[in-house]
Amino acid sequence: MAGYNLKLSIIIPYFELKEYTDELLKALAPQVTPEVEIILVDDGSSVPFETDYKWCNVIRKENGGAGSARNVGIDKAKGDYITFIDADDLVPEYYIKEILKSIDDKAADIIDLSLRSFDGKHFNHLLKSDHDYLPFPSPSLRVFKRSYIGDIRFSEVKDAAEDEDFCRRCGYLINKDYKHASICKYMYFYRTEVPMSSVKRYRKGITRTKRIVYYFHHVTKDMGYLLEEFKKEDELNEVILMTKRCDIPELRRYCQLSEPHGTWAHEIRGEAYPHIQKIEVPLRTQLVIYRSDLYKIGGFMTFLLNFCRKMKDKYDITIVGKKCDNERLKQLLSLVRVDLSGSEIYADNLIMLSFLDELPSNVHAKKIIRMVHACKTRPEYKIPRDYNKLIFVSKTAQDSFNDKASNVIHNIIIPDEREHLLLVSATRFPAPDKGIIEDRMRILAKMLNDKGISFTWLNFADRPMENPPKNFHNAGVSYNIHGMIKKADYLVQLSDSECWSYSCLEALTYGTAVICTPFPSTKEMGIVDGVNAHIVPFDMDFDVKKLLDVPEFFYEYDNEEIRQQWIEILGNTEPLHDYDPTQMVEVEVLDGFNDMQLRRFLNKGERLLMTKERANEIRVTLGDSYIREI
Repeated sequence: MAGYNLKLSIIIPYFELKEYTDELLKALAPQVTPEVEIILVDDGSSVPFETDYKWCNVIRKENGGAGSARNVGIDKAKGDYITFIDADDLVPEYYIKEILKSIDDKAADIIDLSLRSFDGKHFNHLLKSDHDYLPFPSPSLRVFKRSYIGDIRFSEVKDAAEDEDFCRRCGYLINKDYKHASICKYMYFYRTEVPMSSVKRYRKGITRTKRIVYYFHHVTKDMGYLLEEFKKEDELNEVILMTKRCDIPELRRYCQLSEPHGTWAHEIRGEAYPHIQKIEVPLRTQLVIYRSDLYKIGGFMTFLLNFCRKMKDKYDITIVGKKCDNERLKQLLSLVRVDLSGSEIYADNLIMLSFLDELPSNVHAKKIIRMVHACKTRPEYKIPRDYNKLIFVSKTAQDSFNDKASNVIHNIIIPDEREHLLLVSATRFPAPDKGIIEDRMRILAKMLNDKGISFTWLNFADRPMENPPKNFHNAGVSYNIHGMIKKADYLVQLSDSECWSYSCLEALTYGTAVICTPFPSTKEMGIVDGVNAHIVPFDMDFDVKKLLDVPEFFYEYDNEEIRQQWIEILGNTEPLHDYDPTQMVEVEVLDGFNDMQLRRFLNKGERLLMTKERANEIRVTLGDSYIREI
């Protein structure tokens, strides 16, 4: 189109809406003239936008939001007039013709466009004359003379309501001192059925930008503190001030100023006003780790605790599950946020600890990572194909599933300064996936007893061994057995198969030797017979007296390399650090009541953890007789 005087530049900010955008371009195709240019700005879509239309100038950029995409379009535009079309909307067959006619006939600074939604119910605004102005801020409903916009650009900090911000800074809804025209035909058709459109995401509270609504019956001159407050909030958020009278006109620069009316908000400030609907904002976090039950002892829990200790300085971590006992909950809450409520959560990454768990319906993640902490010891073990990344904790596990393409990242081990006993194990009963482990444990105890070797053996599990042999003790459940492992002479693990034995690795990092069977992953974990372990045969046919020779050794485990592998997958970022464990308190229910946040009835005598803010809210709402802090 070089050589022509371009009258109109149409800018289309695009992100992941190919089907709708193809329909829009098809509608524009027969309308394009040499006086018009179409600029489509692809805002970093996962699949770059492509089209066969030569007249469509596609510009690809890194993702920065609709405001950033529009700014790129404005800077590239060559037309005397500029307008915008959202990629999921549509225009009629006379769209360009009517705009060019209005430009030629009226030479206005701004041309307002009549609009309606596809169903005609949500939006329907047919302008009557040039003296009829649109009440909406949207720049897509206007054609701007380039000289009117000048150097004004869209906010690239806000990821919603940037239309209103642009409108306010241009001033076209406040000051009507520009030459104006209207096109009194339907010129723009809104789609309202687009799932999770930018408007819907904003109202739901998923975007960074939030709506803050203030109400004051009268804003007096001595309320000048609002100016700085509005200025700060307006950098990221949409600020609305509803009042009957405002004596500080400067506030209009940083907020929408209006008469009191029914509306919605993510945050409500100022005086009480009953006609504002509060929208609860879903939790946003960088990383969710999910396990349906969070109370069991085993490799899952050890991974969870060590991973959080090592990675919480890098990511905001939220642990999500369905059930967790109080002692385990205390342990987890001392590290990171825990959510058992089923409330909606939006995350950058979701790690599924168990491949047997279904994806939680309340967690919406950009990337899903499934982990495999077990070997395929049963034919029915199948890994769902619902992930973006699959991670095995050992090559042994990867080989057992015959998967050559996925990642192997060994588990993080963190030595802990704690007390311990002589022989320690953490074996549940029954354990069919571990083979005849209980039989071997009974044989080993009998061999030690028969040879007169003095020992005390503590086994930590939620199910006891029935009729245990002499000197073998069912120690029950303990979340802190690390000190016992550290001070023990041996950690005992007599499985048929271990994908990645956390208990063995913990023992080695403490300098505690291991008694184990020759399961396949011993070599991968660096377990060496006679050096840091006594590897005993599966049939338990060996001289038990050799256990009196306790190996002394040095064992080094590279957590930093594993940490870097995770960072490559999760992204190199910084945490928001909005979680404060000290804000949690333990309370006892004094009188039963239905808790709307937990969505269940709390019984008298029940103890649970909650935020201080939540405890205070219950006291204010129900009274002091319902709960007490412990």
